[in-house]
Amino acid sequence: MRRFKGILLPVLLLFIAASCQATHAQTAEEDAYVAAPAEPAAEDEAGYRVKIADPFIELHTGPGGGYPIYYVIDRGVEVRVLRRKTDWYKLVTDDGKTGWASRAQMQQTLLPSGEQFQLIEVDREDFLQRRWMVGVTGGEFEEAPVFTLFAAYSFTENLAAEVHFGKSVGDRSSATYIKGNMIMQPWADFKYSPYFSLGLGQIEVDPSATLIAVDDEDNSFAQVGIGVQRHLSRNFLARFEFNEYVIFSASSVSNNNEEVKEWKFGFAVFF
Repeated sequence: MRRFKGILLPVLLLFIAASCQATHAQTAEEDAYVAAPAEPAAEDEAGYRVKIADPFIELHTGPGGGYPIYYVIDRGVEVRVLRRKTDWYKLVTDDGKTGWASRAQMQQTLLPSGEQFQLIEVDREDFLQRRWMVGVTGGEFEEAPVFTLFAAYSFTENLAAEVHFGKSVGDRSSATYIKGNMIMQPWADFKYSPYFSLGLGQIEVDPSATLIAVDDEDNSFAQVGIGVQRHLSRNFLARFEFNEYVIFSASSVSNNNEEVKEWKFGFAVFF
């Protein structure tokens, strides 16, 4: 417990510093701009004009396949490209219809001159401006295999909130937990970017478990961790992290809380 407190204090101070910085810093622009195509004549004051070459393009209400399709643009129609968000492009027609088209449907789009519109790849700037992220990790939770699904939302380049659902299954024990984390990434522009985490959650241990010496099946916990993540390509990133948990298992029978260590490696997709 003493060692956990020694880690918790500096991480907590880093979070306070990051929060102060985030309060005074201007939030990064959410959507990346569209890189200028080679044909300057395609540009106007509201974006870049392109002509639909596919039989049609479907406009979604948001930048993702889960958003509903509300309008279809036919071949030969010219539209303006306002901005890009990872693999989605925001378009507006001359009569004011606005929506998002996927990269796949923009592949054959032409400039008014007839040249192909150059689509740009998801890059480091998209990674820094990400908002949502989902991923999976695997590793060890006190020497037992553990698998985790998580989702994250970034408030700024440096500060994010995450929700994790984890399942640990060993030969003699199993445990399930859910936790919420605050993530601070002080050097987000580094190739290998370190981050610190603080979290709270709930863990349920199988009645026959010997992984954690607790009297109750369901206990709260606090967690502190450190990790590193790296943008791989397009919308993918890899991450490695080490966490230390204090499970609040003290009771009328035992006055001791339990300390558990966890390491995990995994991949995520951001958008």
